[in-house]
Amino acid sequence: MRYVFVLLFCLTATITWSQKKSKIILEENKFYALEDGSEQTLLEIIKSNEGKVIYIDFWASWCGPCRKEMPASIALKKKLEGDDIVFVYISIDGNRKSWERSIDALGIRNTGLHYQRNRDEMSDFLKLFYIYSIPHYMIIGKNGQFVNSDALPASDPILERQLKKLLRTKKRKKK
Repeated sequence: MRYVFVLLFCLTATITWSQKKSKIILEENKFYALEDGSEQTLLEIIKSNEGKVIYIDFWASWCGPCRKEMPASIALKKKLEGDDIVFVYISIDGNRKSWERSIDALGIRNTGLHYQRNRDEMSDFLKLFYIYSIPHYMIIGKNGQFVNSDALPASDPILERQLKKLLRTKKRKKK
């Protein structure tokens, strides 16, 4: 019986520590915004887009598969124009100039919100969300909840159906 209590104590302590560590990681990782040069955490990005579905694309200028997927992302954004959805592109580039040149070369400057942070500076953040390769996609619901932390790419037709279904759901009022 004593072992059960020790096990429960250890499990509770581990969960509490994990939750605190996750909160610290989310608060410490700030992303540089292309639009105004400000720095925002993921939680601030989510909060500033409350009431909208958020499709997040983790990418880099040097990533061939990421670049190949961008035309599909542009097309999907055009299909969903006028809906309560925002496309967020988070680059893990180490070089801001390369990142900005790639945004222009790919024609995605006006397709959504763009943020950047060096991959080496955000390794704990990437591990928290099990992002071990790019491109990687996430979906945040209208209430700011993580709907899918390993979402489909924009080129997959199933993604459009998933997003349209989320767009139809009403935002729940907070109690």
